[in-house]
Amino acid sequence: MSKLEQRFAVAAETARKLPPPGRAKLLELYSLYKQSHEGDALQQRPGLTNLRGRTKHDAWAALQGMARETAMQRYIALVAELQAAPVDSDFADRHSTARELLERPLNSTEYEVIRKLWKAHSLAEDDRDIDGLLATLTPDCRYELPQLDRTFEGHAGATEFYERLLGAFPDIDFRLTSIVIGPQGVVEEARVTGTHEQDWLGFQATNEEVEFQVVIFFPWDPEEQLFCGERVWLSFGREYYDGYGIV
Repeated sequence: MSKLEQRFAVAAETARKLPPPGRAKLLELYSLYKQSHEGDALQQRPGLTNLRGRTKHDAWAALQGMARETAMQRYIALVAELQAAPVDSDFADRHSTARELLERPLNSTEYEVIRKLWKAHSLAEDDRDIDGLLATLTPDCRYELPQLDRTFEGHAGATEFYERLLGAFPDIDFRLTSIVIGPQGVVEEARVTGTHEQDWLGFQATNEEVEFQVVIFFPWDPEEQLFCGERVWLSFGREYYDGYGIV
C-alpha cells in the first residue's frame, strides 16, 4: 500500500466519525471515495424508482476520467476541511436532544398517562374547548408548521392557532387514520375535512369543502406530564400547492 493509499484509508476512517455534513458535501465525499476506490462509474444509472441511488450515481459519474490518485488527494483534503470546520452548535443541540429521546425508557404507566392526555386533547378539540386544549399543554408550548415557516409560542400562541383554525374551518372534522404512542410523545395521521370560510395562514378562503391530510407530532414533557405543543405537516390537493406555490 502506497503512502497516499494509507492517508486515504485514514481519512476514510476519520470521515465515518465526523458529524454528517450538508447534502452537497456528503455527495462530494461519496463521489470522491467511489472514484478513489473503484475508478469511473461504469454501472448502469439507477431508474426513477431509486432517486437516492440515481443522485449518488450522477455525482460519481461527474468525476469521469479523474485519476484515482487525484480523487484520493481531493478526498483527503475534503475530510481535513470538514474536520477543521467549526461544530454546528444547532446540529449538536438537536443531535443531543434526539439521543435523549431515544434513551427514554418504556414505561407502561407513563404510556397510559400519555394516552389519556392525548384523548383529553382530542376530545377538547372536537368540542372546540380551547381551555381544555390548553390544559394538556405546557405553558411554554410551541405550535410549529415547518412547511409554512410559522410558529405559535406559549398558551397565547396556541390559542391564536386554534382560533384561526376554527375560524377558517368552523365545521372542521378530524378522522384519525394512524397513531403511535411512546415515551417521546404521540404521532398521529388524520384526514381533515371542512368548509374553508376564512383565510388561513396564507390560504385564501374558497367557501368550499376541502380535504387534506395531516401528520402531527405531540412532544411529551416527562417532568410536566404535558405535551410541549404540536408539529404539524400538511398535505393538500395539488390545486392548493399550485395555487399557493408550496412544493
